[in-house]
Amino acid sequence: MKISKILKGGVVAAFAVLLIAAPSFAKITDCVGDGTQYPNLSTNDGGGAYPVKCPTTITEDGQTVSIYGKSSGDCASAGTLATNPDSCSSSDLNTVIKTIVNTLIFIIGIVAVIMIILGGISYATSQGDPTKVKKGKDTVLYGVIGLVIALLAYAIVNFVLNAMNG
Repeated sequence: MKISKILKGGVVAAFAVLLIAAPSFAKITDCVGDGTQYPNLSTNDGGGAYPVKCPTTITEDGQTVSIYGKSSGDCASAGTLATNPDSCSSSDLNTVIKTIVNTLIFIIGIVAVIMIILGGISYATSQGDPTKVKKGKDTVLYGVIGLVIALLAYAIVNFVLNAMNG
């Protein structure tokens, strides 16, 4: 009983943290290239696809990252990105939604695996008591069902968000 209350509290706390911290999950370098907010910029030359090295650099995670553009005019966007890094993460709603949902599904998967382990321990320590054996088997069964649902939810959410992006 205590363990289920602790797990429920942990899930609620993790959800609250995700809602508060989600906008800061996107990295600046995730906004360049790949057809995202700054599709004409990249953090590498892309084999010549981004031939112009911009004078602007971005510091992220303590490392200086060079920015490359498809043309010299695109480098103005790099300056905007460097002076206002929050413009990157706040405008891409699909990325934020995908990050939140995938993190929640990951947490649900971890909880399901923990429940499978706890059910296995309960089953192994039941000493033949029919009620404890049934409780252990049910816990394992519901944990497996939860894990399958989490995997299906992950696949469905990513499919829908990718279809919405084109």
